[in-house]
Parts: sequence; C-alpha cells; structure tokens
Amino acid sequence: MTVRAALALGLDSAGGLGRHVADTARKLTLQPLAPYSAAAIRIGLGGLYLIHLLRESVRADRLWGPGSPFTPDLFEQTLKARGLDGAFSWWYSLLATDSALVFWAWYGLAIAASALLMLGWRTRATAVVFWFLVVAFHLRGSMANSGWALLSLLFANYLLLVASGRYWSLDARRRARRAEAAGAASPKPQPVFWGAETEELRRRLVTVLHNGGMAMIALQVMVIYGSAAMYKIQGESWRNGTALYYSMMYDDFSTWPELSAWVAGHGAFAALMAYVTVFSQMLFPALVFNRRLKYCILVLMLGTHIGIGVLMALPMFSAITIVGDLVFLPTTFWLAAARLVRTARAAPEETPDAPVPLPREAAGAEAGSSV
Repeated sequence: MTVRAALALGLDSAGGLGRHVADTARKLTLQPLAPYSAAAIRIGLGGLYLIHLLRESVRADRLWGPGSPFTPDLFEQTLKARGLDGAFSWWYSLLATDSALVFWAWYGLAIAASALLMLGWRTRATAVVFWFLVVAFHLRGSMANSGWALLSLLFANYLLLVASGRYWSLDARRRARRAEAAGAASPKPQPVFWGAETEELRRRLVTVLHNGGMAMIALQVMVIYGSAAMYKIQGESWRNGTALYYSMMYDDFSTWPELSAWVAGHGAFAALMAYVTVFSQMLFPALVFNRRLKYCILVLMLGTHIGIGVLMALPMFSAITIVGDLVFLPTTFWLAAARLVRTARAAPEETPDAPVPLPREAAGAEAGSSV
C-alpha cells in the first residue's frame, strides 16, 4: 500500500472532519493566497524604499557612510557588544567603510534593487538582494532607525517566501509573451528532467512557502495593531481622550501648524478620534476576517494612517503600514478594481442622440433663420 492510499484510507475512517482537514490542506498546498495582494505589497515596499533612498541621498553619507558620527570603529564595537561579531559580521558591517567609493557603490546597488523589485524583474533573485541590503542599512543606521525602518525590514524578510512576481511584474509579462509564442508555434511539450512527481512537489512547496509568508505578514500587521492598542490604553491621556490634543501640540510632529491647531482647538473631535484610533486597533484582528466588516475597518485604518502622515509628519511610516494592510484584500477586490480602471480608461462611446456641432457658416445661417 502506498502512502497516498494509506492517507486516503485514514481520512475515510475519520469521516467528515478528516475530509475537511484534507480539503483545507489541499487548498493550502495548491492554491496561492491573495497573489494580487502579494504583488501590491512588492510594488509598495520596493517603491517606498526607492523613494527613501533617493530622498536621503543628499545626507546618506552622514546617515550610513564614512561621514557618519557613528564611525566604523564605533560600529564594530557596537556589533561586538551585541554579540553580532560572528560569521555574518562582514554582512552586518557592509556599509561601515571609510571608502566613499565603496559606500556609494552599495548605495547605487540598493537603489537598483529597490527599483527592480518594484518592477518585478527576476523577482526571486531581486527579493534576496533587496533583503540583503535592507538588513545592512538597518544595522548601519541602528542608532537612528524609526518604525518605518523596522517594518520595511520585517516585510523584506517575509517577502523572501512570497511568490510576488506572478502579477503586475516584468516576469509576468515575459511569461505571457512566452506563452503566446508557444501557443502560436505549438511546440512539443518539454519533459521535466527531474520527473513529474518532483515538479509537483516543487510547485506545492512554493505554494506552501507563499501562503506561509502571506500569513506572517498578516500576523505581523495584527500584532502591530494589537500591541499598539494595548500600550495606548495603559496611558492616562488615551483613556481620557486628550492624547491626540497633546500630540498636536508638539512642534516636531507638526506638518501644518494651522491644521494641528484647528484639531487641537476642537476638543470633542480630538477625543473622538483618539477613542476611534484605540478601538479600531484593538478590534482590527477580529473584524478584518469578517466579510462584511473587513472593508469598513480597512477604510478606517486607511484614514488613520493618512491622518498620521499628514498631521504628524510621518509619511513613510503611514505608507508602509498601508502597504501591510493590503495583505487582507482578496483577489475579488483587485479584479473589481482592475475592471473599474479599464472602464475609466476606455473611450466613451458616441451616442446617436448627441448633438453634432455645426460648421460656423451653417450655425450663423441657422441663427439668422430663427430670428
């Protein structure tokens, strides 16, 4: 008796529960979860890191390069104090160099990797290179990192497992062109040299890794919201609704002082927004899996992130959290959005009842005859 036959016999004896478990396992190993969301996360993460590197290029030498106050010698001592001077110390200290040429070469490679990841060119290899460089930049700037840097590092880790190049990528366009060429030429099918069963195992392994990576991104987002809510309710200002008011009073978190002053001047509105923020973050892990309430809580979180980015001068942090929220959007949403885009871009059809503009001479004659 083969292993597959033994499993089938066991499932038959287990009854309906066994069949349900088998169907779920088959679905998780054969059907990739939210492939369009994976592509959107890839585009968002690569695009945001590209913007980050280009924006900080004017001061990159002071942040990560030879001109940084965090000198290479001090950085090496920090790695030893943290116990990171082992086999991967060369990787962690990649940017800790006194050579401006070496630093800018790595910087240029990071810009290229971010752009290629966003475009989806050789996505698997590009994701590895991108992750490699994000880790190096994160460790080199450990004294000045923010929530944006930490989330970009975490999402880069999970993106290694995700098959994010199946849609909206140069890889997808190349595969489509190959499929069209193969269909036109109708060549003979090429046998897989490692065998059909091994190829099936490879496909299932890729699907399992993809689903696991998407699950890790979803879990990370829920942990962020849940832990943020728990920390907030421990503070007195969040419980009495004055936290948003005090946040608007800080000059460091004020993009437009007039707008911040307006929010702070409306105490009831500021208190309401503070309570909405806490309860939406606390209930997010439960509501986001409800089909009817999913879009409501996602729109609410989108408004929260936009408010943080606009009012508190944290655009990159808000943008990366919005990218993380995309993991919860199903394929039906992206297909509907694509149909709306195609409809909006399509040229409007001419209606037979629409008035046809007359030439200037004919219009003048018609006007004269009507007098």
